[in-house]
Amino acid sequence: MSNGRDLEDLNEEDIDEDEILAMLSPEELKELQSEMDVIIAPDESVPVGQRQKDQTEKPPTGTFDHRSLVDYLYWEKESKRMLEEERVPATLLPSEKKNAGCETVEPNEKLPEKEERKIGKLKIPKLSLNNIKITSRPSGNDTNLESTLDKIRKNNPSITEVNLNNIENIPKEMLVDYVNALKKNKYVKTFSLANTGVDENISFNLANMLRENRSITTLNIESNFITGKGIVAIIRCLQFNETLTELRFHNQRHMLGHHAEMEISRLLKANNTLLKMGYHFEQPGPRMVVTNILTRNLDRQRRCCFFTIVFVFITHAQY
Repeated sequence: MSNGRDLEDLNEEDIDEDEILAMLSPEELKELQSEMDVIIAPDESVPVGQRQKDQTEKPPTGTFDHRSLVDYLYWEKESKRMLEEERVPATLLPSEKKNAGCETVEPNEKLPEKEERKIGKLKIPKLSLNNIKITSRPSGNDTNLESTLDKIRKNNPSITEVNLNNIENIPKEMLVDYVNALKKNKYVKTFSLANTGVDENISFNLANMLRENRSITTLNIESNFITGKGIVAIIRCLQFNETLTELRFHNQRHMLGHHAEMEISRLLKANNTLLKMGYHFEQPGPRMVVTNILTRNLDRQRRCCFFTIVFVFITHAQY
């Protein structure tokens, strides 16, 4: 009873809360905090993020090492592959061998003799080398550079395709002579210079040639050393050319760059005859613009062909 009276006589001012909290252990403080969160209603004036207690505390798992993780995944994959390659078929136990239905042979019983098989000699047909072209060049291109250049200069009608692809060590002066000779040529339809060492200077000559030539429909300059400036110069001259329908310049030694791709897509808007382009644009914007331009040119060509056929049909019908 005396203890109860003593507690009743205590006032709130006589209770030292800080002293009581200082006597509690960290575990008891956490337990008290959890009980207070349940008993006391949250203050609505406090933001929600500040009402909730921090529940993200946990012991650290260690420092992150990206290289160790990559090595671990690599060796895990390699170990699985090695296990698959080294896996051997399961061997039978002695008890399983007896129940496998194998026929037993008595000691006195003779085994049947194996039949001798006669293996005939293979008949290898002789290969005919009559249809195989043997050239002195490793590339296999047997184009005669001097005679072909002379025929182009003389406007020989028999030369409609000039193929210099993969020919090794063509002098730069000869490539320039080819390009200059095609300015006035009227019969060559296809000009291929893939993997011949064409550089930026020759690309400028190609641009001037396309400005004057009116017969070439296909130009292939893939796998060379042309920079973005050279390609842009060629595309710029296409606004004066109405015969070229296919242009291929993919796989250059130097990347064209985003600025060159944007310029190509802008300059092609003035051309109405190009139907095919051999190049993969890195940027999606120029790629979509060029695709739409080529589709527009193809539709325009189809309409022209249709109207031409209708005109010819009406003309013949009148006569």
